[in-house]
Amino acid sequence: MRFRLFIAACLLSPSLLTSAQKGKIYESLPVGKYAVGYKIITLTDESRISKPEFNYLGEKNQGDRSEKITIHVWYPCISGSGTRNVLFSDYCYQENLKSSTEPLDTVQKYSLISGKRRSIENWFGKTQDADWIDLLQTKMLAQLNADAARKKFPLLVGMLRPLSTTIVNEVLASQGYVVAMINHENINGFADAALVEIPNLQFAIEWLQKHENVSNQLGTFGFSGSGFTQVLFAMYDLRVQALADIESGIYMEGLYQGISASNFYKPSKLKIPFLHIFSHDLSRQEKYLDDFETKCKFSNRYRLILNQPKLHHWDFATEGYVSSLFLKNRGEAASNIEKSFEIATNYLLNFFDAQLKGQIEGQKFLAEKFKSEKYPSSLWEISNYAAKIPAPTREEFELIVSRLGIDSATHLTLSRLKDDSSTDVMVWFQLNRLGYQYLDRTRYKEAIGVFKLNIILHPDDPNLYDSLCEGYERSGDNENARKYAAITKEMLDKKSNLTDAEKGLMGNAEKRLRN
Repeated sequence: MRFRLFIAACLLSPSLLTSAQKGKIYESLPVGKYAVGYKIITLTDESRISKPEFNYLGEKNQGDRSEKITIHVWYPCISGSGTRNVLFSDYCYQENLKSSTEPLDTVQKYSLISGKRRSIENWFGKTQDADWIDLLQTKMLAQLNADAARKKFPLLVGMLRPLSTTIVNEVLASQGYVVAMINHENINGFADAALVEIPNLQFAIEWLQKHENVSNQLGTFGFSGSGFTQVLFAMYDLRVQALADIESGIYMEGLYQGISASNFYKPSKLKIPFLHIFSHDLSRQEKYLDDFETKCKFSNRYRLILNQPKLHHWDFATEGYVSSLFLKNRGEAASNIEKSFEIATNYLLNFFDAQLKGQIEGQKFLAEKFKSEKYPSSLWEISNYAAKIPAPTREEFELIVSRLGIDSATHLTLSRLKDDSSTDVMVWFQLNRLGYQYLDRTRYKEAIGVFKLNIILHPDDPNLYDSLCEGYERSGDNENARKYAAITKEMLDKKSNLTDAEKGLMGNAEKRLRN
């Protein structure tokens, strides 16, 4: 009862909490030069409806049925401009709020804070009241509702994992990033969730770029199950320039099936740098890692493996880090648990610094395993899988033709198709249509070159030989028109029954051979 009364008093009067432990969380983390602000905002997307017109009982749903998007934002701010410092206890219930100023009664706060303690104890063991109180009253980096720094910063977006990435979000904001995490409802299945969450991310990005101090540099990351949508989003939205997942398990049995079922899941579409952070123990369950190592071949990939034995899933999150720092329930492994979290945070920061800010220091950090007396090299491994160059799309092929000529475009495309058969250049009618577009503009060399490329890619299609015949014919080269007409006829003669379309091709070939 005494513990409960103390917590209630603290919740009613945050000013009582002036812990001397303010810096304990951050003293070994790469905190930057910026003060950090934190706020919660809720947006309305009027173009989307989240509730049906009538409920299950046939009653009309009242009020605004538009999609609501709640965003938790950490950002560089003007020091001292916030209403107060955020406390660790605040982060234990913030996911239930729609705005930074929304009231929440003490009973609800106590219940949510107690729920966080129960989760941590379930994962790591029992805690002492005094240690838990010490943690709750710890001041965090963030200041509530502070004025934003007057400068544009890269934007990092993701799906909110309550409490779990708060420390990382603060560190990134202190280093000059705006971090926006979108609260999301519980939706069964990662594929179904993406149908709602990706549009939410897109709406939030557009709003933040218009109303906040956000530049066009855009990255995305997430932890655990909240990291799945970011992977799909990065495969789909061309604005994203860097992707990281923290212990998301996307290549593990049971989880892989959920994410790969989404129509957004196309590894060959991922053409941006990707940092995959995972524990050594769980990495042995990455049955489908080939998707990362081979199918994401057009992405420059980094795989960070933390080697600490029995590293808990939540050791990659705030919960694991503070349990080791404050709660004294991690035993002899505590030091290496802390170091593992710190290593992961450093790699995440340097990854985004390299990709979004173009910082040489970040690029060097990723290029070679760093050396440090504090961090034994046995604690982690970092691997790099260099990106291959994809084949051009039809639109890109046309650009290459305009700049380098049809011969160079054909040679380059054929060389790249060895590693990439997913391009729409491989769709026969795409090139056929492009060839006729050149033909109609009397660009005969380009048209014939495109038709020839299509034959190389689809050597058994008489329709494509007929197109090449027409290209030569309209250019005035009847000799080559007859040559390929003979090939067309020979291909069709091998068929016992011709379709009406093939009969038309045969007629074209015979007519050209008579000329």
